[in-house]
Amino acid sequence: MELARPLGDCKSADITDTTSLDILRLLDDDSPIIRRITVMIPYGMLDAALVSDEDLGRIGRAIAKNTNLTTLRLCCAINLNKDSSRHALQFLDMVGKNRHIRHFSLHGGYGFDAIETEAFGHLSSFIKNNENLESFEITHGTTPEVVGFLVDALERRSGHPLKKITLNYSGVKDDDVKEMMSFFMNNPSKAPGRICLDHNDFGDNGCFHISKFVRKSGNIFKEIGLRGNKMGPCGLRCIASALTYHATSLERFSIGENHKIGDPGVIAIAEAFATYPNSIPSHLSIEEINIGPEGMKSLGIALARRSYPIESLHLKFNHIGDYELMSLLECFRSNPALIPKTLDLTANCLGHWGLVVLSDLLRNRCCSLERLNMANTDPVPYDTVSYAVNSVKFNSTLRELNIDTCGLADEKCLDLLSSVVCDTTSIQSTYLSNHTLVKFGNCSSREISLLLAVNSNPNKSLIARHKVIYHHFAKNFRLDLFQDMQPAVLVEVLTYVYRGFACCDKNEKEQKHATKTPGNLHRVDGLLNNSLGVTFLILKNCPVIMYGRKK
Repeated sequence: MELARPLGDCKSADITDTTSLDILRLLDDDSPIIRRITVMIPYGMLDAALVSDEDLGRIGRAIAKNTNLTTLRLCCAINLNKDSSRHALQFLDMVGKNRHIRHFSLHGGYGFDAIETEAFGHLSSFIKNNENLESFEITHGTTPEVVGFLVDALERRSGHPLKKITLNYSGVKDDDVKEMMSFFMNNPSKAPGRICLDHNDFGDNGCFHISKFVRKSGNIFKEIGLRGNKMGPCGLRCIASALTYHATSLERFSIGENHKIGDPGVIAIAEAFATYPNSIPSHLSIEEINIGPEGMKSLGIALARRSYPIESLHLKFNHIGDYELMSLLECFRSNPALIPKTLDLTANCLGHWGLVVLSDLLRNRCCSLERLNMANTDPVPYDTVSYAVNSVKFNSTLRELNIDTCGLADEKCLDLLSSVVCDTTSIQSTYLSNHTLVKFGNCSSREISLLLAVNSNPNKSLIARHKVIYHHFAKNFRLDLFQDMQPAVLVEVLTYVYRGFACCDKNEKEQKHATKTPGNLHRVDGLLNNSLGVTFLILKNCPVIMYGRKK
């Protein structure tokens, strides 16, 4: 049994072994600590009984009587032995008696199909009787009756509808989708707001029944997950047409890993959304379907017609090259504020010219991109990577940049980031550096982490002031910079410097134990002990302020 965090302050835990009683004590009804729990039950797997019958029963009874538990995730791997199955079913029956659980998920595994029919009988009773249940998930459930059990439980259920239903890797076919959607059409008040049917076995016919329900029900679905099925362009066009006019509240739409879709499917969905572009879901996932240039261009045209950008666009594993990427980005050249806030291009075939076009968009002050992921792409020359990273210096929105597979050493990454995040060539350059980037790939360098940690403060003016104070007044203080300043300008500069030190003094008092590192700007080489020291030093060496100019 292992805890995700120390016992003193944890709110979630993972049980992977039951040799300790710590979790059982925490699951006591009097404990207010545990809210979410994951129970791994490798029960009798491969003839190695890692969880005894007694321990399994004790865990089930502890879960059943705990009134604080809100999220329960069971990961089962049960062998084909009848006695083992009996104890596992008793465990599920005890768990089902807890009426305080709001989020329940059951992840099947090795041998689980041997008891699925009986197990779903217990779980359907749990769905019917637990009025507080909000989300229900079955993953790796291969029994043909899974949809029938679910529909029966929902039909008998009283109270509010489930907010989310997930049936992933469960062998759901076209007829199963038809049965489920027909039930929702006849009982729209019992339809969930979110439904995920990822990695099943239905195709265009199933898509037709989903679109039929969407057309009739309107804005019920906020999330639809259809990844890894057998749908083609026709089914996708049918769904897109229904979503465009009847599901404008849809937030998430996933169609990745449907290999039959290809370019024609993307063009179909893009053309459907283009008629009413603001109906495009905020989070769009189109992964691993081999999008071509025409599909990318159609998608870009639809997105560029919106009045505001979508939150995320995921295009992983699509063999996207320079031509495909430029076809997409060209649509945003006239209005870069509409580029998605999160753009995921992981594991594609980007080259020099694709990165150059993307970098040019980043240099535009109006660019809305906040997260850019280009991990596991083809290697590109260092000069291209340098050009891409330097473009971030002119961007005020990007928070995360991932190009960590270009083979750069930590020293080169640090050099690149230093010139972007804190350019110390002049005070103005430091002030105009990037103050928003907080994550750069998966770099493990402590120096890089400290460099980016400075930008985590939401007050960007304060970040700029701290960088200027630290790098130009604490480390390399030059009085000659102030000698020839006009009095009015000098007064403004002195005010700026004084406020910077005063702010640092305040932070130092609040964080007395702050360490003295380049990434922590609360202490500045002893000068903060007297915030007026540097101001006096400037005044003393600038006679124009002390005595006025000679006539």
